[in-house]
This record gives sequence, structure tokens and C-alpha cells, in this order.
Amino acid sequence: MQMKILLFVLVWMGSVRSTELLAQENNKPVEIKTMTYNIYSARKMGIEAIAIVIKKVDPDVVSLQEVERNTAVNPMDFPKELAALTGMKYYYFAHALTLKQGDYGNVILSKYPLQDTQSFHLSVADDGDDIRSLGYARIEKEGKEFYFATTHLGYKLDDATRLKQVGEILSHVKDLKKPIILGGDLNSRPNSQTMPALQKWFTVACEADACEWTVPVPKPTYTCDWIIYAPSQAFDVKDYAVQFWADKESDHFPVVGTFILK
Repeated sequence: MQMKILLFVLVWMGSVRSTELLAQENNKPVEIKTMTYNIYSARKMGIEAIAIVIKKVDPDVVSLQEVERNTAVNPMDFPKELAALTGMKYYYFAHALTLKQGDYGNVILSKYPLQDTQSFHLSVADDGDDIRSLGYARIEKEGKEFYFATTHLGYKLDDATRLKQVGEILSHVKDLKKPIILGGDLNSRPNSQTMPALQKWFTVACEADACEWTVPVPKPTYTCDWIIYAPSQAFDVKDYAVQFWADKESDHFPVVGTFILK
């Protein structure tokens, strides 16, 4: 009888210790290296060149824009092939447009499994712009969960479509139960109407008036590619920089942001 009681106590103590260790692990800050990259459908140098850029950065998770899948330009399942080339075996395609051959949209690539994946078409104002999309997934790294999202907003000069799309993005993400990082070609400069609208919920990872320019390649003149996050208190920004060395593979420079999820 005493032996049974002793065994029970030892098992109970082990369970308590495991719970304590798990709690400590979940409270430990986690570093997340992210990347956003408008790849221009890999039209300039092909999928292998895009893969080399991503592998050199070695991010945990990537947001890609202007991805063509099974088209004349890219006659393959582009996300699947890129995942194989980069070794980032988890991917998700957020469909935006069905083309005459194949389709077009945004992609999330990840080193970690993608859970609760969702994508939404973003509507347009009366300016003839293209339908865009938002996609996101829940990711767990080292016991901490966060959402990662990808998008590409309208390109027309007027902000009307982008403001409409921002409203739709906020409606989809503001009730998520975990912190979120969003990478994308927002087609928005710091002094646009779009960025303040996004900043009603998101925080910009660089000082808005000092963010490095991202387009066009090779001599950029303005910023339109961003990595933003919410809520602000969930993250610290460890590093945020445009990758100016990648000056031939696309018409945009990639942006890399490293965050500490607290």
C-alpha cells in the first residue's frame, strides 16, 4: 500500500514538473524571421533564382506576391516546386485571379506546419483594378503560436480600392486569438491614406519616414513592400531591412523582418 502511495506521489510530482517546464517554455520569447517578396511571377530569371534568394535569407516564413501557377510563364505547380527548391516544405496558395491558363495569387512558405489556413478575395472600388487576396495561417514555433498573413493590394494611383481592401483585411484578422504578422506588397507609400488606415490595428516595423525603399529594382525610389504586425505589445523588432543585394531576380527587393514574439 505504501509503495502504491509512493508511486502515485512520484507520478504526480513528475506531472507537476512537466507542467511547470511547459509553462516556462511557453513564456520564453521566440525569434521569428520573416520575409516578404513580390517575385514578378519569376519572369526575370526563373523559379530557381527566386529559390536561391529565399535560401540565402533562410527565413522561418515567407510571404510571396505575384505568383503564377500552371501558366505559360510558370507551367508547374509553382508553390509546390518552390517549396521543394527551398526546403520550406509547407506552403499555402491564396488564390486571387483565374487566368486563361492557370491562376495567380499570393503564397505563404514556411518551415513549420501551416494550420487553420484561410484565404479571402479582396474587392475593388470602381477603378478597374484587379481582384486581390488575403491569405493567412496559424504557425507554432517552439511552443508559441502566431498567425502569418500574405496580401497584395491594388495598384491604381487613387487609394480608394486599397482603403476598401484594408477595411476587409481588418475585418478578417482583428478577432484572431493569436498575434499576427502580415507581409505584402501594399502598393502604399508612407504618406498614403492606406498606411494610417492599416495602423489602426497594425504596427509598422520600421520608422515610417525612414523605411528603406523597395522598388523599382535596381534603383529604388519609394517604399511599397511592408511587414507589419499586431498587437504591438506582442512583438519586439530585432531587425528589419531591405535586401538590396537581390537586385536582378525581380522588379522588387525582398524585405526581411526578424521579430521576437514575447
